[in-house]
Amino acid sequence: MTQTNSKPKLFQYAVCPFCCKVKATLRYKGIDYETIEVHPLNKKEISFSKDYRKVPILVDQDGTQINDSTPIMRYLDQHYNGRQVFEQSGEAQQEEDQWIDWSDKVLVRALPPLIYRSIPEALEAFDYITQEGKFSWIQQRLVKYSGALVMKMVAKKTAKEQGITDAENHLKKCLSDWESALGERKFLGKDKPNGADLAIYGVLNSVENLSAFKWVKSNPKLKQWYEDLAQQLH
Repeated sequence: MTQTNSKPKLFQYAVCPFCCKVKATLRYKGIDYETIEVHPLNKKEISFSKDYRKVPILVDQDGTQINDSTPIMRYLDQHYNGRQVFEQSGEAQQEEDQWIDWSDKVLVRALPPLIYRSIPEALEAFDYITQEGKFSWIQQRLVKYSGALVMKMVAKKTAKEQGITDAENHLKKCLSDWESALGERKFLGKDKPNGADLAIYGVLNSVENLSAFKWVKSNPKLKQWYEDLAQQLH
């Protein structure tokens, strides 16, 4: 895909946690960008991407295509001016890498068993998803009901794979682990967010308007961390 003299384009699902990681990074670095909402069933918007059929995909101003959330975050930090995101060396970098990996493999996977654990809850979530995605009326119904059914099955499989028997307590445990990692620091990057802060913020931001977010709001330390980071993105 070739493009010049334009903004970077982010091909996304509006409430995808991996896409929200990228959007947090774009906003933190002050990069003006355009979002392209991808239809989750036919994915026609990313038909140009033959080998990678997922989101997020970033297509930069010169046509460079970068796939997957963390590689996109690193690309943006390397190729755009503005505030530095990632740690450069030593124990801070190792800690950052550890928690980015945790956000992708543990925190993200803690959400579906809670959000989609029943058909009514899945339909409620997809009401929000389809509104954010700006689908037509017919598309909204198709995505809502087919998506809710698929995600209910995905949630059940995810819970079984991770041995999750109580989705609420599992998420609370994840949030407690992140709270412990922060300790007395404002951010994991101390006085400013680093890549792990932005990644975990993005994951949690994806459910900010769903009932699962109440566990963030009920934790004073995490609520303050989340609000402090949100201020950095304005």
